[in-house]
Amino acid sequence: MASVTPQGLSVDGLGNGPRDWIDRTQARWGELRPELDVAPMGVVGRLLRAAQLVMACCEAYLEPFDLSCAEFGIISTLCRSDGPISPGELTRQLMFTGPATTKRLRRLEQAGWIARSINPDDARGFLIVASDDGAQRFAELLPGYLGLEASLVSVLDDDQRGTLAATLRQLLVDWDA
Repeated sequence: MASVTPQGLSVDGLGNGPRDWIDRTQARWGELRPELDVAPMGVVGRLLRAAQLVMACCEAYLEPFDLSCAEFGIISTLCRSDGPISPGELTRQLMFTGPATTKRLRRLEQAGWIARSINPDDARGFLIVASDDGAQRFAELLPGYLGLEASLVSVLDDDQRGTLAATLRQLLVDWDA
């Protein structure tokens, strides 16, 4: 016997918890196309939905700093690197397109987050570093950002977070191969 929580979420009698949009989507496709295996939708659909929600929260957090999530990724990469990085290497590490990287680097440079210099090994290319001011601003915003990440997974206990991280790692190791 199913019950309804105050949030309107259906909870099955087996203690499996609230049903989400993906459950309803899978059930509907199961009715419409019973010959199809819709089980992978439970994983992939939730990965996509979770990514959308996390991105929205991150964008909202970073807005007062006049940063996007992608720009945050660039600055984070620069601040943890051992030295200057070429735009091409940033593009590879962050899986951006070349034009998207160029646009973001231009904006970050104008805002004082990064500095670029001529690559001594290739006079046609540049090397990018976090500017002193950018590194300081990043150091100030990082604890709050990590707090946001902690709040996003706070519904999970330590074991659940560890299991989820290990499972996602397994997928990414395979997909990134």
